[in-house]
Amino acid sequence: MYNYNLFDNMFQLKGLFDDFFRETAYEPVSGIPPVRIYSSDDKVIVRALVPGIGPNDLDMQIIEDNLVISGEKKSDYTADTYIRKERRFGEFKRAIKLPYRVNTETIKADLINGVLSVTLHKSEDAKPKKIKIK
Repeated sequence: MYNYNLFDNMFQLKGLFDDFFRETAYEPVSGIPPVRIYSSDDKVIVRALVPGIGPNDLDMQIIEDNLVISGEKKSDYTADTYIRKERRFGEFKRAIKLPYRVNTETIKADLINGVLSVTLHKSEDAKPKKIKIK
């Protein structure tokens, strides 16, 4: 037996309207840019997808124990009539909590084919210390 629920259809209709009339301007969304974070004994590697953004449009900072990546993706739309526009443009900012303190003097960042790779080495005071027992 199937129970008809009018509210389910209303929510589906609302979703269709939202998708159809969604603007392409930047909307604050968590997880922009998407990242992958790798860790080893002495370093963390953060890879962020930033296609279409050059190094001059990116900014990175270490604030306390966070890596903050911010920037701006500039619109490349023309005056043409579009059937659908799904790409996001505008400013973004993402803070990534690091698992330990890092050495700010040895940070290395590369931008290759729209992938930002940041290598952060563990600071000496954050590394485990062996305690000798007498």
